[in-house]
Amino acid sequence: MTSAECALCDSQITTENDTREHIIPNAIGGRKKLTGFICKDCNNKSGDDWDSDLAKQLNPLSLFFGISRERGNASPQVFETTGGDKLQLNAEGSMNIAKPEYKETPLETGVTINISARSMREAKQMLKGIKRKYPQVNLDELIASAEIKSSYCPDMLQFNLSFGGQKAGRSIVKSALALAVESGVNPKSCEHAREYLLNEDGSACFGYYYEKDLIANRPEGIPLHCVCVKGDPSTKQLLGYVEFFGVQRMVMCLSSLYEGDEFTNCYAINPVEGKELDIVVDLSLSPDDIQAAYKYEKIPQGAVEAAFDKVIPTGIAASFEKEKGRIINQAVQYAFSNCGAKEGEMLMHEHIERLPGLMMEKLEPFLLHQWSQVRKRK
Repeated sequence: MTSAECALCDSQITTENDTREHIIPNAIGGRKKLTGFICKDCNNKSGDDWDSDLAKQLNPLSLFFGISRERGNASPQVFETTGGDKLQLNAEGSMNIAKPEYKETPLETGVTINISARSMREAKQMLKGIKRKYPQVNLDELIASAEIKSSYCPDMLQFNLSFGGQKAGRSIVKSALALAVESGVNPKSCEHAREYLLNEDGSACFGYYYEKDLIANRPEGIPLHCVCVKGDPSTKQLLGYVEFFGVQRMVMCLSSLYEGDEFTNCYAINPVEGKELDIVVDLSLSPDDIQAAYKYEKIPQGAVEAAFDKVIPTGIAASFEKEKGRIINQAVQYAFSNCGAKEGEMLMHEHIERLPGLMMEKLEPFLLHQWSQVRKRK
């Protein structure tokens, strides 16, 4: 059941201003949508402000796990390596230099110029700039000699994660409120959520909870997203639970005056595959538990790291499989393009003989990199 009024501005929801609000933002892999929840203006404002801030915080994890989104890909992001270099990680798992590099080395007889670019198009633009500075340069020869090379970074990327804040926090509470409305709860009865969402100086009504795993049937290794709400008239609490990537775990009290029927409603998804999960969340928390979470008292030492440890291997394995597939496809295309056979022409014996060697040219860096990683782990 949906409300006839916008949950954020109380304006009447009509066919013209209704929206399909993602309960979990699409930017981090959410799929389920709700109509009759917020109007178009509030959808745009909260999406541009709250949801975008949450997505920015979680973007490193979106890239690491390779999430599946309904629209677009996770934004590329620049990270510093343990060796001090800066590399851009892309949605499909590839990496490139953060910005083009240009270096001139004076010699007795002239100058040596080295450039590195992120694409052949960018390299050509840089070469044209060199031509303007040094008119005697043969631009065609430079372009013909330009090579596309790939290598593996020997160092690890450094991920600096930050959770929470007022904007992202409001996106989190909005997700729980959306699921409560889908469950038939009138948003106006959610006084704590409304005060936080509608007032810039409103008190945050969520906190982090790691004292125990509230998901009773957690699937092993899945960096899941989950939203759950529970109405309990015996305690007058309308509670919410939100979890992202299996590691960011938050509880909240949407209302302390709940008088409706007892219910529990959960929505969970594997953002890597875009598939819904059947999750059971135990939200049997007392008001004291909630207040303690608000005060950061439900985060035992090592609990956050333990949550990461359960899902990080999944991300590493997915990255390996993605890179393996990319390299194999690249090697096959390179081999067939350079074996001597023309497009559409039947392969002759001499063409087939060249294929293994050509494929190995592209496979060798990947294999050597994997071997070096194995040796590091020993």
